[in-house]
Amino acid sequence: MKSGPRISHSTRSICYIPQSGVKLRQHTNAFDFVRLFAASLVVWSHQHALMGLPEPMVKVLGHSFGGFGVLIFFAISGYLNALSVARHKSMLTFLVSRGLRIYPGLVVCVLFTVALGAFVVPDMKSYFNYQLLSFIGKNITLFFGYKGGVAGGVFTGNAYPDFLNGSLWTLGYEVKMYVLLAICLAAFRFKLNVPLVILVCGISLIGFSAFNDFWFQFGVMFLAGCLIATVQLLKSLRVGVAIVVVLSCFFIILGKDVLAWYLLVAASFILIGAIRLPPSLRLPLDLSYGIYIYAFPIQQLSAMIATNFWIALLFSTAFTLLLALLSTLFIELPAQRLRLDLSRRISAYEARTRKNIIAPWSFVKSRDIRQPRSWGTPGGD
Repeated sequence: MKSGPRISHSTRSICYIPQSGVKLRQHTNAFDFVRLFAASLVVWSHQHALMGLPEPMVKVLGHSFGGFGVLIFFAISGYLNALSVARHKSMLTFLVSRGLRIYPGLVVCVLFTVALGAFVVPDMKSYFNYQLLSFIGKNITLFFGYKGGVAGGVFTGNAYPDFLNGSLWTLGYEVKMYVLLAICLAAFRFKLNVPLVILVCGISLIGFSAFNDFWFQFGVMFLAGCLIATVQLLKSLRVGVAIVVVLSCFFIILGKDVLAWYLLVAASFILIGAIRLPPSLRLPLDLSYGIYIYAFPIQQLSAMIATNFWIALLFSTAFTLLLALLSTLFIELPAQRLRLDLSRRISAYEARTRKNIIAPWSFVKSRDIRQPRSWGTPGGD
């Protein structure tokens, strides 16, 4: 069947998927490359840790390369999701969209990780216990804590024994930030002036905190991304980046150098991601999410079967890319098609609801205005 037309937009193009009738957005910016770079930092850093080697560090941030990659993820997540919720102007549409982006791939990954653990565990009876149920329940919901390890002797000879997946813990922070972002914008009817003030105040308050909690560290990156997106919608991207740079200079003056570096990292990678790419340089698929969630268990397996760092890295990279590709093609893309279809249905339902509420009220108001001229005045008909 012949596919439909391809329509260019300022930052994205929209293309029809053959035999689906649903349009998928294809990014024309460089954020897919930024996400791939961030996921690669996490893989590189974790390979060191799981082989019992010290992780390479980014000293100015006080994080390993993996932590640096996670900070990049939170910055671009705040930016892109703030644009998304402001564009849709619907909390329900946004949350359904985010849920279908995160959970289908996550659920399959958790089940795959459990199966991988069963494959390598020496005693199956000790493996299937309450801790395993807790691992599954917490990691596929993300709202009730995180559990990375289980009992039963999984990967006992590795540097991190009993750990099945040590990367999923950051997703809980992210989905909770999605909910807070949607509630904040919905509370102000998606008008951006007040949230803009709240974002600046939020970053400033974090700057005067101890800054030793992941909520603060991830939160400031997410808020910085939201701030840049909000200013972009009100003015321009360059103005948003400039405001974050000015804030970073303000914190340098106050001696908060680490926070200043956080803000500069957020502004830099958002600016890089916003670069418009020619079609020949665009990635056909975004594998970053699959790489992020599948890499750790595969790297645990590579550390179990190989002692050489580079052989283990080659093994884990190859199999992680394969799993990420399968996840993208058979889980994430179908979920994206469902997401776009549900978003369209929700938008149509909300439009009908608003029309049904507003139309009768408008009729009553217009009738009340006409009444004094005819029936409601002395001498009227």
